[in-house]
Amino acid sequence: MIHRKKIPVILGIFAMGIGLVLSGCTAGVNPGQENEIAEKGDGGDYIPISSTRADLDTAWEEAVEIDLSLTDREYTITDAGDYLLSGSLEGNLYVDAEEQIVHLIFNHVDIRSRSGPAIHVKSAGKVIITLADGSSNTVQDSMYHRGKDEGDAAIYSQCDLTVNGTGSLTVYGDYADGIHSKDVVKLLGGEISVRAKNNAVQGNDGLLVNVASLAVECEGSGLRSTKSGKEDKGTIDISGGQISIIAGEYAVSSARDLYMRNCSFWSNAVLGELNVAGDRYLAEGCMENG
Repeated sequence: MIHRKKIPVILGIFAMGIGLVLSGCTAGVNPGQENEIAEKGDGGDYIPISSTRADLDTAWEEAVEIDLSLTDREYTITDAGDYLLSGSLEGNLYVDAEEQIVHLIFNHVDIRSRSGPAIHVKSAGKVIITLADGSSNTVQDSMYHRGKDEGDAAIYSQCDLTVNGTGSLTVYGDYADGIHSKDVVKLLGGEISVRAKNNAVQGNDGLLVNVASLAVECEGSGLRSTKSGKEDKGTIDISGGQISIIAGEYAVSSARDLYMRNCSFWSNAVLGELNVAGDRYLAEGCMENG
């Protein structure tokens, strides 16, 4: 039997039910408000992070079916295509597909690593994880990692990483981060919960969040980007969903601009709600303090 580990979190001062924090803070943006947002600050025109057709792909009728319960402790996907995953794996799932697009459909998946990231995307053009309708999925890494080259998150990706669909995903980052991509992370659907020893969700080059719900508890920052420059890397775009963040550092830490609209955002963070290096474009009524 696989037992779920409890993660020691330093946030005892925020001991409250996540289900309670979302009440009374729903917000929306009409076209007029969106124009107003775009004119705030010195960032110029409103430039959201875009989604491709692949990012929104949820089809899996012709997917290769893989029962992780029947695999070895390490399973590697090396070819492009759609893969329907189910079952439990006490080990590691690797993607090593060079510049190809890999689509993983989670249908009641439980992946718990003994060492290193539970899911490690070593190479690919893009990886899309679809949470199948009605499915409940769990990913948890180990407290033991061999080093930084192995990755520092339960779900660690060297390329763009997208999560879509309508199911649920629970991520436990026992070592450091929950979800971490060296490129862009796009959370485009589902009910997602992340608990992490360090940052909950980090996209080095940026983050796009448009989900049904995202509940975060971490010792670092809830949503974090690290790069910025002439290619506008490092932007965080929260464009929908019920978001709640309990963090030991910042709720949102953006290396560039921050866009927030059409969402319900609640946070309680030790160092503050927002740490934004660029401009802030915030829809009125979207945020509620903890």
